Amino acid sequence: MEKPTEPNESNLEEGLNKTSEINTDKSEEKQVHEPETGNKTVKTKIDFDALELEAYPEVLKKLISSDQWIKKGKEIQEVIAQFDSRFGKILSEKKKEFVDLEGNDLDFEFSPNYKKEFNSLYRDYKKNKSIYFKNQEKTQKENLEKRLEIIERIKALIGISENNSNNYKEFRNLQESWHNTGSVPRAESNNVWETYKHHVERFYDFLHLDRALRDKDFKHNYQEKLKLIEHAEALVNHPDVIVAIRELNVLHRNWKNDLGPVAREHREELWKRFQEATSKIHDRKNEYNKNIDAILLENLEKKRAILARIQELNNKNPNNHNAWQNALKKVNMLKEEFHSIGRIPRTYNKEIWNEFRLVLKNFNHQKNQFYKDKKKEEKVYIEQKRALIEEVTSILESSDWRSYIDRMKTIQVEWKKTGRISRKLSNQLWEEFKKATDLYFDRIKNKEEAFTPEDQAIIKAKRSYLEAFKTQTIPQDEEALIDYINHAFVQWKELGNPSEGVNDKLDNEYKNFLSGLWDQTKLTSEEKQAARFKTDLILLKDNQEGLNKEHISLNKKIEESNTELIQLQNNLAFFSSTSSENPMVQEVNSKIEKLNQKIEHWKSKLNQIKSLSRALKKQNEAAESDAFKEE
Repeated sequence: MEKPTEPNESNLEEGLNKTSEINTDKSEEKQVHEPETGNKTVKTKIDFDALELEAYPEVLKKLISSDQWIKKGKEIQEVIAQFDSRFGKILSEKKKEFVDLEGNDLDFEFSPNYKKEFNSLYRDYKKNKSIYFKNQEKTQKENLEKRLEIIERIKALIGISENNSNNYKEFRNLQESWHNTGSVPRAESNNVWETYKHHVERFYDFLHLDRALRDKDFKHNYQEKLKLIEHAEALVNHPDVIVAIRELNVLHRNWKNDLGPVAREHREELWKRFQEATSKIHDRKNEYNKNIDAILLENLEKKRAILARIQELNNKNPNNHNAWQNALKKVNMLKEEFHSIGRIPRTYNKEIWNEFRLVLKNFNHQKNQFYKDKKKEEKVYIEQKRALIEEVTSILESSDWRSYIDRMKTIQVEWKKTGRISRKLSNQLWEEFKKATDLYFDRIKNKEEAFTPEDQAIIKAKRSYLEAFKTQTIPQDEEALIDYINHAFVQWKELGNPSEGVNDKLDNEYKNFLSGLWDQTKLTSEEKQAARFKTDLILLKDNQEGLNKEHISLNKKIEESNTELIQLQNNLAFFSSTSSENPMVQEVNSKIEKLNQKIEHWKSKLNQIKSLSRALKKQNEAAESDAFKEE
């Protein structure tokens, strides 16, 4: 029986490469999984649905400018194909419009800037690609020459008879140079490898090295090959047979290129164990190939189920932000799941991919439309809120702001009815609105901190003046006290008047204090009453509103007294003319007399009020006339 030996490793690698060429790309994204050799090519996902045609040049420029542009070939071709397809449709439409208008296409031309830029980038890409492969071909030829030179130098070492470690060191350096030399032309790869392997084995067979040095090298190679075997045995149970095949290819390349021989007694054992693991992986691969049709159909059904679930989310038509965000998370998860599913029958690739793009496009369209509508609504709500803030500000600046209290309450209700807007802007507008409305109601409650700085200054000055005025000694003579009160009131008015409706309490307190000064005199009760009226006239002489109120009050008193007087006079009609001595008649007569005195007294006051009112009216008219003349 012929003794089993390691098969031709180059042929084995070539066979593994052929059997592992299963199309594992995501048919929609055309992703190609590179062998896991330490430098994985990461594919960039491009959302062509959301990509405007004018943006294609920038995407292409980014890809061809990448450090790994040569590995992104399929992505670049996909961008080019997508651009040509979409631009072709636009070109056809433009051409049809031109022909419909002109009747022929002789002068038709449509070449927008983005098309020119894209064509220029594409030409640069083809040029660089041609240069790259020419340089690669040149480099491979140079590498071939280097490897042939290394073989010749190993052959030269075999002819040296000295048994010393220098030859071995030189040999190891040549081995390292071999492994560091890049790839060679494919047509020469197998031959040069077989020649190299042959002379390496000759070197180990004929070179007389120190046994310890040779055993050390054998031991190193044994340990490294054992690691490769254990890795291959672990791959037997890998859940993804395609990934297992790729990694097995890498292990075989390492076995062939990176490691030298082991001691002769271990060679058959190690290779047999490595071969057994390889065979098991290939058996799994063959079984996978037998069932590939069923697997592809199963993947097709899985993808269809995902499309149905995305469509179901579309049909639900979420109607608020949270619902859309939840739907978006679910769709993103379904997209990832869709991409993770393996291949499907080739005849369904385009159909499923188009359905996938369409259902995502519909979902994104609904989502974008929802947020566009929301932005329009939000804009209206923002304008409504700003309008309410401006109205409150206008009311605060109005002289008759106290009359708007009902409107202010209505504004607060209207604010609550305006729609919701983004949280950040909502908080900002609410703070503005709340500050303005709080200021209004603080003013209503006569909170000084809510008044304007000018009003606060006037109030502070008047309060200080009033406190100081209360400590003064007043004159006791009636005329002197009237002059004193008149002068004091003039000083009070000179301190200024706050805005209308602001802190009436302080003015009333001052007027009551001035009127109460008569209680500190020694006048009779009737004299004090008359003096108070004179004081009231002083305090009202420049106050048209106060004069009007006093006018109304006196009229009311006179009317009520006249009514009572008529009633009493009617009562006397029930008594005879001889009843004058009747106590009841006397009492009625006494009341009638007092009422007449009161009426006359109030009429006197009313006449004085009317006189002051007329004087004030003439004064105001004269002031208006002077102002008009100045204008």
